[in-house]
Amino acid sequence: MNSRKMISLFIVFVLLLGALDFHAGIASADDRLDFREGDYLVNILRDGDGKERVFKFTPGNRITATNTKLRLFINSREIESKEYTVDYENYTITMRHAPDLGAEISIKYLIGPTFEWGEGESGTDKIGNALSEGDGSTRVFKVTSRYTINSSKNVSLYIDGSKVRSSEFTFNHENNTVTILEKRRAPGAKSKIYFYFPKTSITGVQPSRGESTPNPPSGAVAAPSPNTAVKPEFQVPGGASFPGTIALNPDHTLTVNTTAATSRPTYFTYLMVKNAKGKLVRQIRVTSNSPSTYSLSKLGLPSGGYYFYLKTINQSGGLAASIPQFVPINNEPQTIQVFIGGQMQSYTQAPVNWNGSTLVPLRAIFESLGAAVEWESTTQTVTATREGKTIVLTIGSSIAYVNGVPVTLSAPAQLINGSTMVPVRFVSEALGGVVEWNEASKSVIVFQNKPVIPTTAESEKTAIEEGLQEPSESSASSPILQKISKGITDSSDIVFVIDVTGSMGEVIDYVKETVSNFVDSVPSGSNFAIVAYRDINFVDIYNPDFEIFDFTNNKDLLKAQLDSLVASGGEDVEESGLEAIDKAVQKLSGSKSSKRIIFITDAPVHDKGTSPGMAGFSLEEINAKLQANQVTLDAIAPQSGLANEQIIKLVQSNHGTLYDINDANLMQLR
Repeated sequence: MNSRKMISLFIVFVLLLGALDFHAGIASADDRLDFREGDYLVNILRDGDGKERVFKFTPGNRITATNTKLRLFINSREIESKEYTVDYENYTITMRHAPDLGAEISIKYLIGPTFEWGEGESGTDKIGNALSEGDGSTRVFKVTSRYTINSSKNVSLYIDGSKVRSSEFTFNHENNTVTILEKRRAPGAKSKIYFYFPKTSITGVQPSRGESTPNPPSGAVAAPSPNTAVKPEFQVPGGASFPGTIALNPDHTLTVNTTAATSRPTYFTYLMVKNAKGKLVRQIRVTSNSPSTYSLSKLGLPSGGYYFYLKTINQSGGLAASIPQFVPINNEPQTIQVFIGGQMQSYTQAPVNWNGSTLVPLRAIFESLGAAVEWESTTQTVTATREGKTIVLTIGSSIAYVNGVPVTLSAPAQLINGSTMVPVRFVSEALGGVVEWNEASKSVIVFQNKPVIPTTAESEKTAIEEGLQEPSESSASSPILQKISKGITDSSDIVFVIDVTGSMGEVIDYVKETVSNFVDSVPSGSNFAIVAYRDINFVDIYNPDFEIFDFTNNKDLLKAQLDSLVASGGEDVEESGLEAIDKAVQKLSGSKSSKRIIFITDAPVHDKGTSPGMAGFSLEEINAKLQANQVTLDAIAPQSGLANEQIIKLVQSNHGTLYDINDANLMQLR
């Protein structure tokens, strides 16, 4: 073990001892802290054993592909990202090659706001906490910590690596805010701000996922409980235990069925479809606890191999997925398809059926399975070798030899149109593959290794692949945004106000896929902005209440901004839609063009008039602001229920149209 790792482990050991010293009762799995190197946090994994390629890591912060950048190091050397994949849902790294025996493995991830770590600062055991970056004017910063802090003493602050004098800032432990005083300039744009508090000031751990706050040490005074919602436990298991099935039927359909475990009021279940490259190409909301049958041909997918799985999510960010299963789709069933490792094969001589056996070109099948091929023309014999296994076939003979042992073939090797053809099942199984025949799609499926198909939210960025047609206005089912564009006759400033809580994934993907044509269809000179929102009533360190983007007339930039939105978070059914509309009206207030809001949500809004204390505005107040600023409001929302009752008032009073959110479905575009 080299000196770097010894030092790292020593730091972690000291931090753990310090944590146990001040209060052993507070220690828990959630208290694990990484150590800092510059603007990165470091997490050490177990050493390599020369065989294992999958490594588990346990970071001290909740990290995702969108809130940080993870880097992998082996023996202090950074590994290229193409050499490994990261499953952020299960916190595992899968490497293309197993690290050598004794190899030292670690990860680094860039520090983001709310991340915490242990550090001996100024000779005292302290917890470091990353505050939001500076913007040149903000002076008050919120400290979002996993711990309850009962003192404002012995804290410290660093801005861009320089320590701030204690006379230049204050910390209020009652509301967890750091204030930069007027005698010092406000932190500049993108400034890194790190705040430290001593472990001795900690009296407990904030409740999370149903856990209670530990009792403080004897004699300590507990800090006031913050107004933080306790997230309900997500109760749907994943993997092989997922409470749902996907059944392939002989008539080229599939039936989806889930149990009551997925039908809670804030749970949403989807049928997810990824192509052979692992890119999401379909996401279809399914009715929980009720079987649904889909025609594979009506999915509009090109011929090829796909992975289907079920996924249930809730408003709090909990999710569970079934094990992806391979599904071949053949739009030309008169031809035979061959899939190896999920990839559809292409042969100069098409596969043929010979008395019930599928024959494929010899060299192509052997080489695609990783075997070296030699041809002996005098004896018309083929020899293939791979990993200590030798296969010998002779043209016209029904006997082959595997490592010298004779095997009777279902069909002899033979010449067809000048190509040497061999039984695909024998060749694949002789080289260690598992072979399956799919009658509905007339496909041979061969897997040598179990595929790893990630089911995390980060892996499910919708992509229109080659062969999938971009939706157009002339399609049979005209996209909603195209219908809205027909009512826009003047250059306009348009704000998309989008609910981005956990249940909105499919609708957000729909908007992503259709927004480019919308931008092309509205009058020139129009500009577009986005206000994305969740719920201001819940402190969620992983999901911001609002994500706001400036106006742009660049459709590629607008598409990129939409692509950055991830449906996650949310607690109760109602969300902070009125606050989001208010922010959109503010953005439009100085506009000289026509003003328009496109409001997109599947949930009711918190209304000050009916739920005091949960909202800053009432429907009447927002309606008055829209009218005063002459803003037209269209909505993509439910056609029934409380959400409809609320939103229809805003739409009808502001010259807009309400569109059914059930039509904002990727299936409608095919």
